[in-house]
Amino acid sequence: MQPWCVGISTLLLSALLPWPGAGQFRVIGPGPPIIASVGKEAVLPCHLSPMTDAEDMQVTWYQIHPSALVHHYEAYQDQLDQQSPKFQERTEFIKENITTGQVALRIFPILPADNGQYRCYFASSTFENEAQFTVLVTASGRAPQIHIESGGTGEMKLTCTSPDWYPEPEVQWRDLQGRRLTPASETKTAAENGLFHVETSVTVDTRSRDVSCVIRNPVLTEEKEAHVSVADTVFPRIWPWIVEFVVSLCLVAVGTAFGVLFVQTRRKLDTLPRDYDLAQKENVELNEDIRHLVKENGLKNLRSYAEDITLDERTAHPHLEIRENRKYVRATAEKRDVPDNPERFDTHMAVLGMNRFSAGDHYWEVDVGWKDRWEIGLCVHSVTRKGEISVCPENGFWALSLENNEYKALSTPTSILSIPDPLMAVGIFLQYEKGLISFYNVPDCSFLYTFKTTFNKPLKPYFYPGPVSTENMGALIIPKCQ
Repeated sequence: MQPWCVGISTLLLSALLPWPGAGQFRVIGPGPPIIASVGKEAVLPCHLSPMTDAEDMQVTWYQIHPSALVHHYEAYQDQLDQQSPKFQERTEFIKENITTGQVALRIFPILPADNGQYRCYFASSTFENEAQFTVLVTASGRAPQIHIESGGTGEMKLTCTSPDWYPEPEVQWRDLQGRRLTPASETKTAAENGLFHVETSVTVDTRSRDVSCVIRNPVLTEEKEAHVSVADTVFPRIWPWIVEFVVSLCLVAVGTAFGVLFVQTRRKLDTLPRDYDLAQKENVELNEDIRHLVKENGLKNLRSYAEDITLDERTAHPHLEIRENRKYVRATAEKRDVPDNPERFDTHMAVLGMNRFSAGDHYWEVDVGWKDRWEIGLCVHSVTRKGEISVCPENGFWALSLENNEYKALSTPTSILSIPDPLMAVGIFLQYEKGLISFYNVPDCSFLYTFKTTFNKPLKPYFYPGPVSTENMGALIIPKCQ
């Protein structure tokens, strides 16, 4: 057959075959369930098969139950007028490969309510199709804590607690041989944020040895465990007179040494700066106004002073990524191409807030729970932003930090804070005229630290999300105070 005949035959065959149109394109979803961790991000991919340009199509993500519009793209741009309020400012349409029909939706931060079934829907003038898939939201809570009480003659009551689990976890008590113990009580309460708080108790014989409380995440099949040796704990109860005698001897020895120790300590304190003395006094005898403010209604009172804090991109170090309506900042390995203006930090990887305070009372919160390195607080508007920077009050910074699993107030000298459980969110309360900057643990509104000074210059919120590392991939997030 002549070559030209082959060409004509091919064209005729192509004309006879159906061209992909209605019913010919398929929407392919992610397949296996997407595992999404609370507080982190999830990417929901979808693509057309066969590949085709979807730039002028409608692309929509829906949550099936409860029904909610997650994100809608049409006419070459995002169309978010009808977006469900619970997804607002948390979605980003990824369309770099939309000309080949490949798109994705990023959701950040993930919340417990994001768990469930989703639809990814494509539509054009000639066809419409969709794919369904599952998002499994999960959170492995904090390490369990066991509290011991007397349970009656020859018995002890052990109570195990742990917050911030999702979905509802599995709980077990085990003895030294790994055998299950029957709990006396067990509650799993969903908090306002959707995470579960676990409290379970068991009654054991005082002669028991090791007893463990095990809490298991059913999605990740991950366990967290706490154990206690009951017999060792009971020993002081059996021999109280021995304890009394030993304590008496210790008190005599301590009393003898205390005078010398007091003199030596006083000499050391006399050499410390006066600011340190004031800081310690303020944090031992907390300002009565603050104590009264949080006594009755806690966060409700503090949040009555809430400010809408946003980040100032002009000040952000080139290795910082700012997203989500300037409420999110994290460090990245990629350096951004940004102008080196006078306002920008060039060495210290920090960013300031847009807000500027020179009077009044102001409050905001920062989510820090998914990071292992950070600094947050306030600084003078005119702080140095070029070169290496030491964050301390003398240089115009008043901040709290986490580094090497240690919480610190960056005072002079540095104050190490005793905080038993990891902080998830920190509240910052500025009382400008009173010269107070106070920090709170948001979940229980417990007091963390207060800086006491005199302000005579405008202040700005300060954020340092820490360096780039595999352990520090999370972001500092400024939620809306509710």
